[in-house]
Amino acid sequence: MSQHTRVLFVGAMDREIDGLLRALDAKAESALLGCYPQWTARQNSTDVTIVQTHVGDVNAAIATTAAITVHRPTAVFKFGCVGGHSAGIHTGDVVVPSHIFHSGAWIVREADATRWQPVFGDLPYQVNRENLGGRDAVLKADETLTSAWAQHVKTQGMRVVHAHIGSSNMWFFDHAHMTHVLDANLPDAPVREWAADMESYAVAQACTVAGVSFTGIHRAANNEFLHEPYEPRAVAALFVEPFITTVQEFVSSLS
Repeated sequence: MSQHTRVLFVGAMDREIDGLLRALDAKAESALLGCYPQWTARQNSTDVTIVQTHVGDVNAAIATTAAITVHRPTAVFKFGCVGGHSAGIHTGDVVVPSHIFHSGAWIVREADATRWQPVFGDLPYQVNRENLGGRDAVLKADETLTSAWAQHVKTQGMRVVHAHIGSSNMWFFDHAHMTHVLDANLPDAPVREWAADMESYAVAQACTVAGVSFTGIHRAANNEFLHEPYEPRAVAALFVEPFITTVQEFVSSLS
């Protein structure tokens, strides 16, 4: 990337972003739209903005769009924890996104959730590019950014898992449905791991509309598929050193 790169981090919860704010010695600015806290920092020649979207896809869509409009970032990183929904992902893993999809929008015609069909898709009765303003329903993280982040993390000796990120305001606990979610949304994807959060899809759509490169910097906070429980108070520990130092070094390399 060129000099004076402008990077935007968007995270939902205090416990996800506090370590990054401290490490970057970020300065608080006026809240976006009077609602979404934001901070600015400088990492070598990279301008960094961190925005707290608060939880949920609606908040993420509003805050990310506003932040892109104000700060005109070169790249956007969804920053925070995800929950694993397949084998191969363990608590503490660095989860590198491949595709981002809406995991909670379903056509429900029968009680068996493993037979539900996604709202988004190419079938005549599904929502497709025609109804999405020409955009794809399943979005791909920027390959250059994602590859660079994955390689950087690997050099630090941290465990990296490539996975798709499903995003919605819906929690999954049934194993058969967890498997069905990926099979229904990305049936041909060679990567069969997936994780979920509430905001990534909204962030990805906002970036796609604005023409801004995006990816995710995620850690697995749990894996319901493997019965690894979610402990809210443990999330903050995932986003301190040495992980945060790794993020800082990566941001510096973007200049």
